Amino acid sequence: MWSVLRLRPFRLVPFAVASVALALVSPADARGWQEMHETSDDVRVEVGADGVATVQHHLRYRVVAGHFKTFDLSGVDARGETTPEISLTRAQRDPEARGGAEIPAHVEAAPKAPGTLRVVIDEGKGLGRGAYVLDVKYRLDLVATKMLTRDGAMWKLAWTAPPAPEGRDGARVVFDLPAAPTEPRLAATAESTTTLATLRRSVERDELELVRAHVPRGEAVTWAARIDPKAFPRVTAPELRPPPAAPIEAPSMLGSNLTRALVACGFAALAGVLAALLRKKQKAVREAAALRGARARPLVPMPWSTGPFVYGIVAALALAMLLWWSPIAGALSVAVAMALAAHRAPEPVARPRGPGAWRTVADPRALVPGRPRPLPTDALDVGTARARLVLAAIGVGVGAGAWLLRAHVPQIAIALPLASAALLPIFVTGTRAQLAPTPTELAARILRPTRDALASALDLAHVEVGTIGRVVGPTGDARAAASLSALDEIRLVCAPRERTPGLRAIELALATCSRGLGAVPEVLVRFDDASAAAERIARLAPGTPVVPGRTPEERVVRVSPEEATPRATAALVAKWVTSLEGRRATDRPDPPAPPRWEGRERRGLGRMRAAVGAARAAVSAGVRGGGDRAVVATPAS
Repeated sequence: MWSVLRLRPFRLVPFAVASVALALVSPADARGWQEMHETSDDVRVEVGADGVATVQHHLRYRVVAGHFKTFDLSGVDARGETTPEISLTRAQRDPEARGGAEIPAHVEAAPKAPGTLRVVIDEGKGLGRGAYVLDVKYRLDLVATKMLTRDGAMWKLAWTAPPAPEGRDGARVVFDLPAAPTEPRLAATAESTTTLATLRRSVERDELELVRAHVPRGEAVTWAARIDPKAFPRVTAPELRPPPAAPIEAPSMLGSNLTRALVACGFAALAGVLAALLRKKQKAVREAAALRGARARPLVPMPWSTGPFVYGIVAALALAMLLWWSPIAGALSVAVAMALAAHRAPEPVARPRGPGAWRTVADPRALVPGRPRPLPTDALDVGTARARLVLAAIGVGVGAGAWLLRAHVPQIAIALPLASAALLPIFVTGTRAQLAPTPTELAARILRPTRDALASALDLAHVEVGTIGRVVGPTGDARAAASLSALDEIRLVCAPRERTPGLRAIELALATCSRGLGAVPEVLVRFDDASAAAERIARLAPGTPVVPGRTPEERVVRVSPEEATPRATAALVAKWVTSLEGRRATDRPDPPAPPRWEGRERRGLGRMRAAVGAARAAVSAGVRGGGDRAVVATPAS
């Protein structure tokens, strides 16, 4: 001290200045140094369907010395909306913890440091020595901050974490996202090679956990993931969901009003042509069905004969829909038009059978199929050559029209052939094949092969075979039998030339099936009541019902073959013909002449004359005795 005082006054000035500086730098209440370290930061980014994320930091701090009333969390995005609720507690594993009660605190934005959150301790002296856990949240619009961007067919979510002041080990971020068909995955970035990704999926949410082994001091890590856009249905930002590209309108043929009027007139003319065509078809089907005693049946009956007009309108609208509106609606309209043009098989009209008479008909005309009689439906019947030519011409015209207009009318190459399918029912339904066959057609179809099979089963030299037809009318004019159109039924008649007394005929008839579309062969045996034929038939077919015939004394037995085939029917007829013959087969031909003697004649001439005279006397005696002896000499059965 004394040494200092012995100094001169001007030498005391530096010493005084140093003392004042030390007094200004060190506060009066300073008692020592303060130290705090951030040990970990686990982040959870929970993203909603609208693209707004709630970022939650789970931080751990260790206070080494001093007391902290405030501390800062830097590197937070300044565009985030901070929530005032925070949670600050002592770590449960801290040996200096006292019950782990929550410490009152709040968070606020640092006024002079953008992007920094300041945590303020509300009570006490602040954070003393120990370990602490801090949970802080803030909201962030990923779309507005451009953190959610397009990445090809997927979206990319890139979020940058606050920098680590002193570095940290085991940095972890969890992206909690809405569930989507495609799972989220780690984006290919520079840090992806050192990042471990773990995916956990549920019905409503997907969690993608990203972990890095070490983050250096002061480095801000950007965590990136690729996400399915369907996870964010409420995001409508144009940069993420651009509006669909406007369809390129092809040059339309409906440009001017005059063109529209011409097209409308063309479609009206098309509807009229189709309506007239179907009207003609329906009229022809009615006439053809009436000739066969049936009633025409359209598939979709319309009242007041409006079916053709509705068909024409629907078919024309179908083509317009296929060209300028909806292909599905056009295809449905084509199906409706086809249903309107289709016909079902005509239904036979049940009428009582009128009077008529059975007349003999020539076999070649009745059994040999000739050229079918033209019908009103032949022009629109695909089974005829004329209709096939018409249908082929229509197909060629449709193909040529589609090819010529393909450069001027969009979709015409598909629409026109598809719409032309509405014409097919006019040609393939209501045809001759759907009509009930005529008696001549049935005879040519069934009776002719039966007659041929019967000719191979029997010797027709001893069997009478013929054809009869029923002529409609009260008298059954024989001249009408020459016209096959006047016959309503044709039968095959046969009987043995030498028949059992009482047998009239054996007829092969055709019993009509349901709806008159076919027939089943049936054998009718006609005989007189109380005759030898009746006794024999009773033995041949015991228990078979006997029905009255055409006359009071006639009876009829009806039998059917086991199989409705010409061969089985011919076998049945041959059986009855053979069983009802009046003479044995060995008695039919004359007895053969005795062989002529070729050797030497040893009889004398007198003996020969005596033998001839005796024979003449015997013959004369027989003639004088009457015809009874001659009848007895000829067997009756």
